[in-house]
Amino acid sequence: MMNTPFIRNSFPLILWFLVVCFFLHNAVAQRAASHPADACVENYDFEDYKITTWNVEWLSCLTYGPKDRELQIDNVVTMIKTMNSDLVALQEVGTSNLYTTMDTLVRRLGSEWDGVMVPWNANNCSQNQGIVYKKSKINTINASLIKDGGSSYHWASGRFPALYEVNFVVANRQFPISFINIHAKAYADEVSYSRRREASIGLKNLLDSDAYNTKRIVIIGDFNDYLEGTICRTCGGVSPYKNFMDDTDNFKGITSNLNTVDHLIISNELFDNYINTSIFREFSASQTIPNYYTTTSDHIPTSVTFRIPENVSVIDLPEIAYFQVFPNPTDGRVSIRWTGGRVDKWTSVDVFDVFGRKVKGEGRLPQDDGVVVDISHLPAGVYFLKINTEKGMITKKIVKM
Repeated sequence: MMNTPFIRNSFPLILWFLVVCFFLHNAVAQRAASHPADACVENYDFEDYKITTWNVEWLSCLTYGPKDRELQIDNVVTMIKTMNSDLVALQEVGTSNLYTTMDTLVRRLGSEWDGVMVPWNANNCSQNQGIVYKKSKINTINASLIKDGGSSYHWASGRFPALYEVNFVVANRQFPISFINIHAKAYADEVSYSRRREASIGLKNLLDSDAYNTKRIVIIGDFNDYLEGTICRTCGGVSPYKNFMDDTDNFKGITSNLNTVDHLIISNELFDNYINTSIFREFSASQTIPNYYTTTSDHIPTSVTFRIPENVSVIDLPEIAYFQVFPNPTDGRVSIRWTGGRVDKWTSVDVFDVFGRKVKGEGRLPQDDGVVVDISHLPAGVYFLKINTEKGMITKKIVKM
């Protein structure tokens, strides 16, 4: 027969145990609901990547936007560090040989950061799209302008989408993603709306083609319109990006519920990789900057976090050579060395200027551990080395002094 005093004395302990079990059960159930894959993986390891889009309003232009260029760039650095993003897609970035904005920005961010920009117009009051990113988590494979996804006229008279093909580093392996950084035509009139719509049609036709339809795509940037509805009051209330929004099998506008024109659209290859509750506008970060709207930007950044499981199908890093480019800046001769991977006899190096024009090519390279590229005959400025390997193309930015 059970001892009654024992039961009475043990009741608080039993009650505590039941309460703990209840809360543990709820926590597990909630995690399984938000991440279904977790429910069937005993040891679920993953890496999170916070991605942000931000129009930085005429960055480095002394004619338009914030008037204090150095303060604006310092504020942009402060914002990026406060947001703690892993990759930031930037719009409205000027550049020139006199003032290379991305180099200045990366230098002030610190040694753990890198950045790349392929400008469509190289002057400090142009509006180009670039990216900055943490080198420990992301590396750039290729950067180029997309000129066959809609006409120059429809893309704001030449402000073509910028394609940045990157790898997320996941458990010492690489997870390829193609970021398409756009800055669509501005203004709420019917003609501007029509140009945005036609640009969207041209871009989607390209992404539906065999060259892109199996890639992990993130269309990111300043869309200058809504994904649901439109800023144009006489355009029937239909988004110019309706073609993407209607194709729910292949694309998802994950920021469509936000009251903003700064958006992300992802392809179906990434439907399972974004965290829905992580989508938000960075109002808190902007409040750390005094007089934010007059000193820094007229846009609030938009962020989302992607979660990449370590067991996902990716490329093993050891298969890809690691390239070092030095000295950089250089006065004429650049050494390229590779380690940690196989580089076959078809590897080559091309040099492009900021306008995307090929200015030098090395052809086939030897099968040893490196090569020297001589650019002493080129004018001072910013150039891009495109290193073509059997595993793909890697872009490295260099500065000729």
